[in-house]
Amino acid sequence: MEHFYIICFDIFNKKRLRQVAIQMENYGQRIQYSVFECHLNEENLNKLKQQLKQIIEPTKDHIRYYHLCPKDHKKILLDGKGVLTPNHDYHLH
Repeated sequence: MEHFYIICFDIFNKKRLRQVAIQMENYGQRIQYSVFECHLNEENLNKLKQQLKQIIEPTKDHIRYYHLCPKDHKKILLDGKGVLTPNHDYHLH
């Protein structure tokens, strides 16, 4: 079963930042520079977390995973440009 996640990150080094962004693009839709919306099952979430842990420097970088339940997902408000990403099948590379 897939769940909706908002994943955001703050990466100190530009090379690691690019590597994290590339991995994130395999799993979700970029909605801001360092913020992605992802529809992930538990297996893909764990796989993503493991891949990102291999890239980041834990003493300098951080990643946050926000799990939104369907009830809360419906309450997301948008101002300005942008739309909420639909639930797509993302193919992992």
